[in-house]
Amino acid sequence: MSISTKKQQAEQAAAKYGFTVEKRRELTELKAILWEMCYEKNGARVLWLEREEENQTFAAAFKTIPCDDTGVFHILEHSVLCGSEKYPVSKPFVELIKSSLQTFINAFTFPDKTVYPVSSRNRQDFLNLMDVYLDAVLHPLCVSKEEIFRQEGWHYELTEGAEELTLNGVVYNEMKGVYASPDTLIDSELNKRLFPDNCYRFQSGGAPEAIPQLSYEQYTAAHRKFYHPSNAWFILDGDVDIEAVLEKIGGAVSGYDRQETDAGIPMQSPVSPGIQRITYEIGEGEDGVSRMLLAKGWVYGRFDEPEKVLACRALGQMLCSSNDAPLKKALLENGLAADVEFSERGSILQPCAFLVVRNTTPEKEKEVWDTVQRTLEELAEGGLEHERLKAVLQRMRFMEKEKEAGGFTPGISNVLKMLDSCLYGGDPAQQLCLEQPVSDLIHKVEEGYFEKFIRENLLENNHCASVALEPSAMVGKENRERERRRLEEVKKGWTDREKEQVIQELVRLRQKQMTPDAGEKLATLPTLSLSDIPEERDTIPQIVKEMEGRKVLYHPLETEGIVHIAYYFSLEDMTPEELHALTFLQTLLGQTETEHFDTLSLQAELDANLGRFQTGTDVFDVKGNLNLCNPYFAVYVSVLQEKLEDAVRMTDEVLNHSVFHNSSYIYNRIRQFAISMENHVLMYGDSYGSMQAAAGFSAPGAAKEAMRGISMLRWLKQKEKNFAEEGEELVQELERLCRRVFVKARVTLSVTGHISGQWTSKLLSVLPDGKAPGQRPEYALSGPAKRGLLIPAQIGFAVKGGHLGMLGAKRNGAMLVAAKILSYGYLWDNIRIRGGAYGTRLSVSQTGEVMFTSFRDPDAAASLNVYDGAGAALRKLCESGEKIERYLISAVASIEPLLSLRQKGMQAAENYLAGVTEGMRQKEKKEILHTTKEELEQASILLDKICAEAAVCVLAGAEALDAAHILPDERESL
Repeated sequence: MSISTKKQQAEQAAAKYGFTVEKRRELTELKAILWEMCYEKNGARVLWLEREEENQTFAAAFKTIPCDDTGVFHILEHSVLCGSEKYPVSKPFVELIKSSLQTFINAFTFPDKTVYPVSSRNRQDFLNLMDVYLDAVLHPLCVSKEEIFRQEGWHYELTEGAEELTLNGVVYNEMKGVYASPDTLIDSELNKRLFPDNCYRFQSGGAPEAIPQLSYEQYTAAHRKFYHPSNAWFILDGDVDIEAVLEKIGGAVSGYDRQETDAGIPMQSPVSPGIQRITYEIGEGEDGVSRMLLAKGWVYGRFDEPEKVLACRALGQMLCSSNDAPLKKALLENGLAADVEFSERGSILQPCAFLVVRNTTPEKEKEVWDTVQRTLEELAEGGLEHERLKAVLQRMRFMEKEKEAGGFTPGISNVLKMLDSCLYGGDPAQQLCLEQPVSDLIHKVEEGYFEKFIRENLLENNHCASVALEPSAMVGKENRERERRRLEEVKKGWTDREKEQVIQELVRLRQKQMTPDAGEKLATLPTLSLSDIPEERDTIPQIVKEMEGRKVLYHPLETEGIVHIAYYFSLEDMTPEELHALTFLQTLLGQTETEHFDTLSLQAELDANLGRFQTGTDVFDVKGNLNLCNPYFAVYVSVLQEKLEDAVRMTDEVLNHSVFHNSSYIYNRIRQFAISMENHVLMYGDSYGSMQAAAGFSAPGAAKEAMRGISMLRWLKQKEKNFAEEGEELVQELERLCRRVFVKARVTLSVTGHISGQWTSKLLSVLPDGKAPGQRPEYALSGPAKRGLLIPAQIGFAVKGGHLGMLGAKRNGAMLVAAKILSYGYLWDNIRIRGGAYGTRLSVSQTGEVMFTSFRDPDAAASLNVYDGAGAALRKLCESGEKIERYLISAVASIEPLLSLRQKGMQAAENYLAGVTEGMRQKEKKEILHTTKEELEQASILLDKICAEAAVCVLAGAEALDAAHILPDERESL
């Protein structure tokens, strides 16, 4: 279809369904056309980024302005997806996941907006998702069914004969988990002090102590006020059927007249409130010495100043991206901190910059701030290295050209970028096209732009605030005791009749939660059929060649002049201790000095010439032998074709000439890695628990745990503690491992894009020949074990699992279908809906690990018991008359995620390394599509056996570990 025909059809569709096209313009940088439309009757706005992209994206977004810390919009975000007038099922969000090929489905609460995005590559699926989301946000059942609010927000729990009154609710428990992180406290406190007069002072997600103050009346009023088409943006991305889409949006909003919604955000006038002192929780057995955190925030601009936002982002890299960056170096070398971070906080009306100084002491506080002031003064007076700054900006320009979107699909990323400006009355294209602003900044480096930025926006900025966080082993216990007393007082204030009413309200809530949706209600949801799903999986082109005795994997995809290179070095003969050291080495390469470059000049070279230089690790199994595995150390390089010579030169420099003789640098990196991992465990304990459990059953599990799990954290802490005695030995080990690992005899090379054989040979030539891997170590596997990890948090994580190989079984399509059925059925209903945990799932890994997990869970012990009933629940479904086709569709979606071109090359290469052939990939999809109830019953028996002989790992506070029967000798502190 010609461009003019598509334009005419879109304009006709807009007019047909009540929309006015206000603007249409070409965005050459994106090869896209941006349409801006308005629904005349009520002012609902539509943005469409029309581009040749099969993954179609839709989002409904509302400007939502909190007026307190109760988290009303976060609770609404959860609640509107619990049924609507047109689709009156209890959990349409989950039902969609069961029966859709969606590539993204979720919802987000931001400080000033709530966004409901979905995407799919299947046209009918996309329209189905749109239809459900439109009805969900405009006509949710939650505004007439209070039990939805109680389930997702908060409710009292009191049972007959019980003495103790407790609180529960999905968002309530989620935010208790979020507030376990001191970083959340930093953000919350700085925002309160920087924005005392507008909505940013409030915690839009909800503060745990404030959530129970929210009444149902306030909640429904918030929906009436803000969830109206006059306050809505409907945003589209990709090659959508615009007539079908506008028909759906127009139909959804046609019944609404225009409504004035007071959703304005006043600009915050500059304030300088000084420093706020608070405490944060550490474990009772933990050492609080040198654990003070200091932070400062500056409000430096407006949403419509993208150049300033980009400049601030670049300055963050300049000031603190490495230990030799000037601001971080000034604090580290004087022993004033263990780590320093500088970040830009955008996506709001007035962007901020935050500086966080980790692990200092009260005695050093003044010196910390004096050093920050002095260093910034020196930099503002001409101390910035301009070539390094230009290099940082060159890397940013490459990332804009590459258009990778991090954890989002490109369509979702585009939606959020448009909202970053249009929400405040700005140009929706502002954040979409940033290559030119970055180029402009490169030219301004020599004009003193960045020195002026430091002077005006950091040193002389009178819109700033500071916070100091002191560690406390008692604050968590005090908070819990305060909550217990508050609930005790609430209960004391009730009459017998009121107590009985609370008891009966809980009974009614449980009854509603335990009542399955009627078949006729489920039938209202639009679904795909199996006939809509192709039998064959898409293939990623991969040509396997041999060059200089090594395998080279070519992926001839059209990457618009970018070449993605990956070196995979076999670690199959490495011991767990060596894997620890290699994981640490991964954090150093490209960050530490080399024979020819100091740290900053190395980073300047990498940034100026390469789009990406990253490292990573992965582990694959050895088919048929649980005691053996194939770990790999990966080096990823992305570069423009004209810069391939620089890719060869700099890969050689980093892999063959890195030096580690700076002992203070190595020591600081160990401390920083340990701090980062500790914070990560608090947020993602389910992942660490899974690695702990898997380590007892297979060599791949043990190797992953050694590289990424709690044992890696233990190794870091031990090296930090004993560095004076063991530091030199560690340095020698790192140097030895570099010489041993980065050799041609260990490598498999992957190339995505277009490249000649001559360049491939050059990429291999940087590696010395070296020796092939020696004998693999056999891992001593402990089998099922019960472990508890004490963490300073009011919420926990529960893991139970095993390995199919222990039962003589393998992963197959039926097991993947079973995982979907249970994750979004039995587990969801019992652990999330009734138990109040934020999340739960059953996963089956490529290597055969089967793991039940819960996430931000108020009752880990109950979840462990729920897992044991999974097999029986699966059999019950098989014995019922329920059809399983929708679960098959969902399982297909899980094995066919949306990938960028670079990720496609990586996926094909990793399949090759894992021994996953194209035939195996196709076979797995066919197994899924043809799964029978008989096969699911067989899977249920395997799940029974796994639970009977499972490993258990619970990460929680002492009371939760007691309840889960984790004995004192089975637990350890973080």
